Amino acid sequence: MTAATAGPALPAPDARGPVREEQEGHGCVTVRSHRFTAAAGTRSGAVLRLHPGHDRAEETTAALLLDETARPGESAARYAAVRGGSAHAVQEAVRLASDRLGRPWPAPRIPGLPPTAPARTALVTRPREDLVPADLVDALLDQLPRGSFDVTVQAHLTAEERLLIPAGAVPVRETVHTGAVVIDVLAHGSPVADVDLAWSGCVPPDIGGLCRRAEQAVQRATAPQRPAPPRMQLLLVDGSAGAFLHEVCGHLLESSRQRPSLLAGYRQRQVAHPGLSIADDPRHDAGFGSHRYTMLGAAARRRPMLTAGRLTGLLEDRPDGPWRAEDARHIPQPRMTHLDLAPAARGLDLDRALGAARAPVVRVHRMGAGSLDHRDGTVVLEVKDAVLLEGPRSHRLAPFRVTAEARRLLLGIRAVGCAATVTTWSAYCLAASGRLPVGASTPTVLTGPLSVLSRTPPGPSAASRPGSIRP
Repeated sequence: MTAATAGPALPAPDARGPVREEQEGHGCVTVRSHRFTAAAGTRSGAVLRLHPGHDRAEETTAALLLDETARPGESAARYAAVRGGSAHAVQEAVRLASDRLGRPWPAPRIPGLPPTAPARTALVTRPREDLVPADLVDALLDQLPRGSFDVTVQAHLTAEERLLIPAGAVPVRETVHTGAVVIDVLAHGSPVADVDLAWSGCVPPDIGGLCRRAEQAVQRATAPQRPAPPRMQLLLVDGSAGAFLHEVCGHLLESSRQRPSLLAGYRQRQVAHPGLSIADDPRHDAGFGSHRYTMLGAAARRRPMLTAGRLTGLLEDRPDGPWRAEDARHIPQPRMTHLDLAPAARGLDLDRALGAARAPVVRVHRMGAGSLDHRDGTVVLEVKDAVLLEGPRSHRLAPFRVTAEARRLLLGIRAVGCAATVTTWSAYCLAASGRLPVGASTPTVLTGPLSVLSRTPPGPSAASRPGSIRP
């Protein structure tokens, strides 16, 4: 384990607490047609084997209502979901949600549906999927370098058509496509290295680039290991800064009335390094899980959260919040989608910070699972692929975990790289509202000094990996 050394303290929070706005009742019915397809294969020596795939489709209808509570300006989510994607399903979802609301809520008008249309008329159609997971698996097994290692490849695709019918607003339709591939390299049944790739839209992924990343990961993984030094600074490259900021910043700034952010009273206060300007952008072209509408039927928008280190926004459970859910089984919550960290205007700042490093610098290529304790801000991060830099030489480190207090980590950042260092990261994030695709676009980031508390290698955890074929 590692922990951050003492850093600058936060100022006292605003005594008034988080600002709340008056809310009226808001609601939306979402009709979905969802399709999930997956495939997997292995290569052992010259033997290739494709495993049975998955192909599952379903239609669901859900009603989400925000109801005013006894406390002025606050609301509670009332939710109900049923199987099916017809006009009858809309009526059933609204009836169940009204029961939980404690009063009638009028069923919304369904666009383009004549009053005389049968109640079982389908409102959404099964979306088309042009890519085939088995073809992606076959192509990767064929192109990956051959050697003494075994290879496992998993791929999955999701396609979903949504009809969102918000109360008092124009209904909208949206089709969302996502896909992911993960490659595991094994020796005698034990993991050696893994890489993954995830995307949104119907554009085929960069198979060649993924194969090159797998080869580089194997080269690093087969080098002799040494334990992590007792004290270090992390140089986050190859998208690992995205995984870092997802936990340290993104989850820290998710705020609800049941679980307010630890920074909820710090608006317009300096809470991070001045080089950090971060926004959540659910419409980002390179975002994994990008979308145009929230589960309340509102247009998704870019949300600035940190501006030059000052807190400028939270991900809140308001009517205009970033409401998301994996599917109808999960109650929507305000969740991040794609964090966008602005690069520095020049790379000289990062060079100077590296030259002034007060501890050995560890270059991190890949991080694993992470978690944030919302009660006290403790963050735990798994470092899976990292090398210790000693002048022109580098030494591979055994996997380890780091832990620190998130607010001090943000204040202790040393530098951010320029635009030439920007890379993307993607994963699945688990929470009460389901397993959602998330991502980030980040330049290189250099942290402040960290101290090693434990060198126990972490156990395997596939929960956050985009390539998991679990639906």
